[in-house]
Amino acid sequence: MNSGLSVKRVVVSTLFGLVAGAVCATGGLSIRIVKLTPVDLMWVFLNRGVVMGFAIGISALRVHWAWNGVIMGLVVGSIFSYSLFMMHPASGILPIGNALANGVSGLIIEFFTTVVFKSPGKASAPLRASDESMRTEAIAS
Repeated sequence: MNSGLSVKRVVVSTLFGLVAGAVCATGGLSIRIVKLTPVDLMWVFLNRGVVMGFAIGISALRVHWAWNGVIMGLVVGSIFSYSLFMMHPASGILPIGNALANGVSGLIIEFFTTVVFKSPGKASAPLRASDESMRTEAIAS
């Protein structure tokens, strides 16, 4: 039984998630919006890197690859945006900017995974004949 999950896709998306986490942590340190402790840096790497990249890699959403990246980036990154809101409630723009950055990061991770490394997810795979016949029957009835 083939579930459509590719090990290459999961590995590539997780690695590019780690790269996105490194870029995010570096950006956060360089513009000094918030003070980042070593624990905060690990949270950025784990959230943006491992969790977001892994979630994009295993995602089975039947949408275009670009939308898959944006949606998964927003959903997974919302945890980090919420924690920023709780830690810095006076800075209303910070969580919103972070949410947008999460969507962009998800898009970039998905782009490198799907387009550059040619490891598409289920959404990019062609429909099976049984799926097409079920859709045709549903439209006909």
